Amino acid sequence: MLNEIEFSTEFAKRLTEKVEGLKIFSINGLEIQTEFQNSNEYKHFLNNCYSEYLREPENIEEVFEKYLNSSDSLYKPNGTINISDILPVIKDERFIQSVLEINPNFEKNHTYEKYNSELYIFYVEDTETNINYLTQEDFEKLNIEKSELKKIAIENLSNSIEIERHGENGYYMLLADGNYESSMILLDIWNEENFKVNGDFVVGIPSRDLLIITGKNDAENIKKLKQTISEINENGDHLVSEKLFEYRNGKFESI
Repeated sequence: MLNEIEFSTEFAKRLTEKVEGLKIFSINGLEIQTEFQNSNEYKHFLNNCYSEYLREPENIEEVFEKYLNSSDSLYKPNGTINISDILPVIKDERFIQSVLEINPNFEKNHTYEKYNSELYIFYVEDTETNINYLTQEDFEKLNIEKSELKKIAIENLSNSIEIERHGENGYYMLLADGNYESSMILLDIWNEENFKVNGDFVVGIPSRDLLIITGKNDAENIKKLKQTISEINENGDHLVSEKLFEYRNGKFESI
């Protein structure tokens, strides 16, 4: 098993092999700072990457490949965005604060909107190799209204993922591709035909790849849901929220 420094060093080595002209400025634990085109403002945080490796060390090559494909896009010039590749992702206030520590201009430069008191909708371009957050510059080039962007992104999500429902007895999980499960709160699927629960829909979205559903009046399953959320927020990666959300008037609100 590689420790954090060994893991980061190996990742950095592979990254410099992948990106011509890239130099490593510093390695501090799971944080890599690089130098590219006379700038050392580029940073890579490998917390999620390392967590995946710890869970499945035998799949280290797949883990490296996935994160390297995403990381090298940082050094590529922006091309034309295909509007059919735009999808919504759900994040919470913790995500915004964490990225602001890395890039103070992130909030100003990126395209997102508030969903409820706890959650935000960010917009990404999902290509065959990368998932890139839309900047304000990207959005302006699309020449559409923000409300239209949201509608298009949700429609793209609905058309691009296959949803699997698992569970029974008023307690369900939705699975898709591992990246957009949390985004499914935006879809028009919230009815009794899809989910037979006791009371109004209550969901937990502890991580981006897990959406759990039960009913507001189901005390046993609510307790189970809270425990699962707590465990994932303590030990998981790609975290979304530690809250519960109730479906009210066509939208999920924090409880």
